[in-house]
Amino acid sequence: MAASFAVLVVLGASGPALATSSSSGPKSAGLIVAEARTAMLGAGSVSAHGRGTATLPGVGKVVVVETDYSDVTSGSQEVTMTSATSTTTTLPSATTLDVDGVVSVKANSSFWTATVGMGTVAADQVAGRWVLIPPSSPAYPSAAADLTMPSLTRDMFHAASYHRGRVQTVDGHRVIAVSYTNTGNDSGPTTCFVAVDGSHLPVMVTIGGLSLHLGSWGKRQAVTVPIGTVPWPELHSSTASGLPVVA
Repeated sequence: MAASFAVLVVLGASGPALATSSSSGPKSAGLIVAEARTAMLGAGSVSAHGRGTATLPGVGKVVVVETDYSDVTSGSQEVTMTSATSTTTTLPSATTLDVDGVVSVKANSSFWTATVGMGTVAADQVAGRWVLIPPSSPAYPSAAADLTMPSLTRDMFHAASYHRGRVQTVDGHRVIAVSYTNTGNDSGPTTCFVAVDGSHLPVMVTIGGLSLHLGSWGKRQAVTVPIGTVPWPELHSSTASGLPVVA
């Protein structure tokens, strides 16, 4: 889900308000979600940023900061963590890029040891370098999740049922809160705040302890494959300090 998020850019012609349907009654939560999905795919791209808290084993509570960008075929995500209680522990941080299905990750050694169980020697070798994650890798599905608009739309609304809340104001926009228990890549208690007017695009989504503000809808950014990536197979088989790179 990444840029300035205080303002939601509403694209296209305004549709009917979400507060009511074409009949006399209010729109159901399911219909609100369906219209939000359609609006997201129609916008084509979005930026998001936010923060939240999480608990890491051996560390305790940490603050997670996330910045995202997604479009039809590419995307980026940057995640950093900080701890209010520990100044000596290096916490995981990573930037992930997806360009037409080519996924690359640049992370610190803590990320590689914590997420894929990499040994400290190999993790130190690739820390700060771009690593190419092939589709055949078990790490690919989670690395590629939410990076493109189709994936983001599917993962943001992935629940068996949805519950409509009240109309309120978020980031200066009138929204309807829709709550649900999300499953899949972004699992957990979720509330999505969908704009009442305009194209009915999400303004903010809260998943677990992370709140993301979404904006700059339809404003494309350039995402390119990094030069000099370390290929994943060599990453696991190499014990030498000089890892091969992909030019």
